[in-house]
Amino acid sequence: MDRSPATVTYKDLLLGKLSYSVICSVLSQLVLLQVYIFFTNTNIFHPQQWIRSTFAVFASVSTWLYVIPFVSIIFAQSIICAKDYVLKQEYCSTRFQSFLSVLSIRNFVLLILNVVIGATLVWLFSSLGGGHYQSLTRNCNKLHYCLNEGSFMLIISGIWSGLYYFTKIYVSKKHLSFPVIHQRKLLQFKAQLVPLLKESIISSFWPTFYFVIIYMFWGESLADSFRNMFSLLKEKDCYIGIQAYFCMWIFAALYNFNMNLMQFFFNLFLTEPVEFPMQHVPNSLCLQECLNVSEWPIIQNLACYDLNNLALNSKSRRQVFFTLSQPGGHPHNWNHLVENVLKLFQEYTNQIDKSAVVTENMPKAALQPQNLFQHNYPAIKSAIKSPERYQNFRNMSLMYNTGLDEEITVEITRVPINWNLIQNLIDKIKQKVNSAISVIKILLGINFLFGELPQANIQTCLANGYVIIWASQGISDIVCASLVEDQYGIVQKDLPAIINTLVQLKHALDKLNKIPALTRKMAGYNDFNFKMKNAVNYAVRRSLFNICKTFGKYLNDLPLSKDTVFYLQTLYRV
Repeated sequence: MDRSPATVTYKDLLLGKLSYSVICSVLSQLVLLQVYIFFTNTNIFHPQQWIRSTFAVFASVSTWLYVIPFVSIIFAQSIICAKDYVLKQEYCSTRFQSFLSVLSIRNFVLLILNVVIGATLVWLFSSLGGGHYQSLTRNCNKLHYCLNEGSFMLIISGIWSGLYYFTKIYVSKKHLSFPVIHQRKLLQFKAQLVPLLKESIISSFWPTFYFVIIYMFWGESLADSFRNMFSLLKEKDCYIGIQAYFCMWIFAALYNFNMNLMQFFFNLFLTEPVEFPMQHVPNSLCLQECLNVSEWPIIQNLACYDLNNLALNSKSRRQVFFTLSQPGGHPHNWNHLVENVLKLFQEYTNQIDKSAVVTENMPKAALQPQNLFQHNYPAIKSAIKSPERYQNFRNMSLMYNTGLDEEITVEITRVPINWNLIQNLIDKIKQKVNSAISVIKILLGINFLFGELPQANIQTCLANGYVIIWASQGISDIVCASLVEDQYGIVQKDLPAIINTLVQLKHALDKLNKIPALTRKMAGYNDFNFKMKNAVNYAVRRSLFNICKTFGKYLNDLPLSKDTVFYLQTLYRV
């Protein structure tokens, strides 16, 4: 676990983690290249010559002339991809906005880099590995060169691998995966190395199969265009053997393995726990303030993770929240913590309530009849309502204040125009026009492109689920430990507010169970949103259960509403 010094800023912490990730990504490419050269120069009967030739190839100047451009491209790609894991992801509420976000300049640069890396990887490994596909051209006779179609097909397959990987991985949103139990980096690397290699080999099979089919239809035209461009001849025997297709699969697996290793190193270093200082220092990190740094999501995740760890394992750091300032005797550390945690819960609750509104069948309001000539009659006093079985009889108890004098005078007046009928007619016309416009929008696909996606905001909420999991568990563990460790009763004064906020959050999370896209049948067990919804729901429930288990005897003494107490009793019988 990294210990953050008192003078470190957000950018210092992030640059340190990102630099380690980029350096390891570049070094892993060199190690992988060395392993590839080692196996391609296999000589079982002369092991010393095998090892000597492997290091000779790797240490030669010509090899590094191939390696330096490849490593430079990997370095540039790592720097650009680091933004996906550090900054807050752009919120796209419509399909059109999502389409525009894909067509950004940054994604275009990443697409070019992926294509170049795919082609360069095939060119580098095939050139250093030797064999039939070492060169793109070969000498047909003394005066002309011919195109090596096997090598040409492998390089085109590298371009296809970069394009396929970009469209499938980089277009989708990326999420950091925090380990359940933190281990040392070396142990994590050993545990993930073989699964990553197996996944890369399996996942590269279908892209290779698709490329073989595409090359069968358009490969000859591409090869002819390349020959005409560089004045190359066609080989007499241009048969491509099974070895070329096997090499194509191996190079596609190597490309996927390189990209997966890059993502792994970002996840490895960025998710490493950090001990934040709990005392506020100007222009520096502070645990309480980092809990609400939404513009730096990785900092917010690490702060909540640190809160969970100190609440569970570090008694000495917990004592900071149970101490009073001298002089003054104020619990500044605890007040600062509980204020930011409750603010975090409240914002998350409001965000879920706004996005996960459940449509209910509301009873229609009874329409009160309007008299067309109500302006001609005087006001009626409140009368006694007749029983229902006598509704058809005239109620003699009605007293009309007619305001008639002894002398009755008849005055002829014009009946005013009923403007309500005209207004109702206008409203019906507007309703018909709006219905026609809605149908036109559906037929033209306007609603499909520009209509707001109902689950877009919910997916954004669930992407920040780790924050709620660790913050809820951390604050509940501190509250439970305060019963024994808090000698001044600092935490107990905020216990009702914490319980009420967690109960409100739990009610908001229950609304997500009514969304079809987040159910088991629609999403599936491997869906990120489905798993995160369950994890957040169980974490908040577990936090409330721990508080009820610890303060079960005292819940009736707390100023809680009857609904809150009843809900807590359903979790834990007092």
